[in-house]
Order: sequence, then C-alpha cells, then structure tokens
Amino acid sequence: MDKSLPVADLGIDWVIVLAFLCVILLVAFFILIFLLREGIKKQQLYENFSGSVNEFIIVFSRRLEFLYGLPMYMSDPLFRWLSSGSTFQDLLSSKDWARMKLYFDEVEKHQNMSFVFSHDLEDASANGDKGRTQWYEMKTVLEYVSVQEFRYVCFIKNISKENENRKERERIQMRLDNLLQNTGDFLWNFEVEDRRFKLLTPLMDEEHRVVPQSTGYVEIRKMMPESDLELLNTILNARVKDYHTFGSRGDPFETIKVRLYGTDKTLVWYCFRGRLVTDEDNRLVLQGSARRMDMVLDNLVFGDDKDAILSAALSFPDVRIFWVDRDFNIQGCNQSFAADFQILNPKEIYGKSLDSVVSSKILPYISKILSEVFDTGRSAAWKGNFIKAERLLMLNAVPIRSKDNITHTALGVYMLLDKDDFPNADSEN
Repeated sequence: MDKSLPVADLGIDWVIVLAFLCVILLVAFFILIFLLREGIKKQQLYENFSGSVNEFIIVFSRRLEFLYGLPMYMSDPLFRWLSSGSTFQDLLSSKDWARMKLYFDEVEKHQNMSFVFSHDLEDASANGDKGRTQWYEMKTVLEYVSVQEFRYVCFIKNISKENENRKERERIQMRLDNLLQNTGDFLWNFEVEDRRFKLLTPLMDEEHRVVPQSTGYVEIRKMMPESDLELLNTILNARVKDYHTFGSRGDPFETIKVRLYGTDKTLVWYCFRGRLVTDEDNRLVLQGSARRMDMVLDNLVFGDDKDAILSAALSFPDVRIFWVDRDFNIQGCNQSFAADFQILNPKEIYGKSLDSVVSSKILPYISKILSEVFDTGRSAAWKGNFIKAERLLMLNAVPIRSKDNITHTALGVYMLLDKDDFPNADSEN
C-alpha cells in the first residue's frame, strides 16, 4: 500500500507562498525607493552649505573623459561643469592645461603630489560668485581596471576660502609690519609663572630698521636696567593679585614707563601697555605693546622756552633728579628717580619723606650731601664706588634760595655708572 501523500495533503499552498514572497519583495522595493529618496533629499541639503562642503571626487578615463563624480549632488561649479560634459581643457587656459596634462602624465611617479590650479567663474553660481576666481587642490591616484586600462581618481578640494583667508592674513601682517616699522613699536609677552620675556615682533633701531633675529624669548635683564625690571615685576604682581581677587584683567590703559638699552648701552624711554590674557597654552601672561618715547616725558612743567628746557632735562633716562624741603620731604622728581625705586608715577612720591621712598642702600649718601647743602647753603658733590667696585655713583646737590636768600629746597642730581655701560672701554684701552 502506497502511503505517500500529495503535496496538498502536507498543508503547503505554493500560490499563497508565492504571493507572500511577492508582497515581501514589493515591500522591500518600496522601502528601497523610500531610502533612496531620503538619501537624495539629505544629499541635496549639502547645497545649502556649499561653502563648507568643498571636497569631491571625479573619476576620469585614461583619455581624461568624465566617468562619474561623488557625491552625486555637489554644488561646486567645477563639479557641475565637469559632470555636464566639459573638460579641463575647455575650462583652463592653454598654459594651465599644459601644466595639468603634464601632471596627469607623471602622476604614477608622484602619487602624493598635489596640483593647484584656478578657474575664473563665468556664470553666477548659487552663491553669487560671478567674476570670482576659484582655487582648487587636486590629488590623483591611478586605478587599474585591466592590464592596459586604468582610471584617474581625482580628489579635488575647493581651497578658495582658504586662499582668501591666507591672503587676508598676509595683508593684515603686512599692515601690522608697516605700522610697527613706522612707529618703532613692538609687541611682547611677559609670562606670569616663569617671568620669561618674549618679543612677538622685531625690534627697530634708531632709524626704524628691523633688528635681525630679535623675536622670540630674550634675556630681559640684558634689555633694561634692574630697577626697571623690578618695576615691571611689581606691576605684574599687582595685576595678578587683582585678577585672582576680583577677576579683573587689569587696566589696559595703564602706562608703564621703563628704559631699554639701545645701541652702545644708551638708555631709551619706552611706554609699555599691556593686559593679562591667556596664551595658546592657557598660561597667564601680560601681553602688550611698547612704543619708543621720542617726546618729552610727562613731567612737572611745560610752556615757554625755559619750561621746555627744564622739562627736557627732567626726561633724561640716566639722570635722576629730585628736590626736597628742609624736612626732607620730596617736593618733586623725574621719571628716572621714580623708576629707581619701582614707582610708576612720579606724582605718587610728592610730599613723601625721603626715607620712605629711597632704598636704604643709597639713602645715607643722599642724606649726607643734602644735609651739607642745607647746613652750608652751598653746592655739594660726591662720587665714588657704590655697592660694588664696578659701579660708580656721582651725586650733586644745589641749594634753592628764596628772595630773602634763605635755602628752602635742595635739588639733587645723581647718576649710576656701571662698567657694562661702556662695552668698548676695555678694547680701547
């Protein structure tokens, strides 16, 4: 007896199975269509950001015929023209095309070499770029499809914005260099933690010529007198204290008058202005500019010829001038005297007692000669070694009398001369 059963008896209806498979395939087809449409819509979104999406791939045949490009929807004008049938030979000048043809011929020898070219837009693009020059950077590799057949796969990047930014940076740098060269200014950094001084732009000499290799970290102790460096440190400490206490970055308009060594160790007044900022390494630095002070300093008197001469005398960078009354209270001084004792503004000294301003090292010398002037009513002078054998102190004082011939004020003048101030002295001897 044959016990085999017909297919229908197994419960399988192939018509239903086929119908079910067709439904699945149809659903899959619609899903695929939906995904493609979504992908196309998302790809088209790039056209709204064509300034940011500026890289694409073009594949050429060995005869430099356009095969295809990626991404499919690219708003770059070069991509559109090449994908529409135009060739590089149509778009470039004969000279640029000759360079590019040579590049393609030798691309296998130089796989990583870039080729930069430009193209002038003739038609207005979506971004209104008519009349602008577009710059491109192209890298090419060979893709072999057979022993004798290959394709050029070109990765092309629109570098127009980068090129414009580079030119703008060059223009800004040129303007800055021109400004600094005409004013003699320079930019600097003074690091809070390490107290290292860095020149951000070159120094200029007296004739406003650039001093070679003057940028970068420098030995600040060789740039300015010790008293001026101490003044700069004092101000920096105060700025940092305010910054940590109040979150203040300091007054950017505060002027710091310090002296720098010029040629042959001559002292030159500079006006420093700076503010606390963080550098690229997130370190706190005092950053600012410095301007050579060719004008007379802001001293006590101005006006007619006599006042102008006195004001000019007070601005000497290496001559300290001060005057006191009979109680040894300071009635006035010049910037050099204030800088010796780390005081920013000479007016802050007026009315203070001499011993509260002058350091204990030089106070005995000054007090002795001023006392002699008040006691005798005559001029007095003293010179000799000061602190160390290589340093010479030259101190002079004169009486200032009233109409009644009474000495009410003594004017003191002194200079500190160091062996380093005369770099050629040993060679001449």
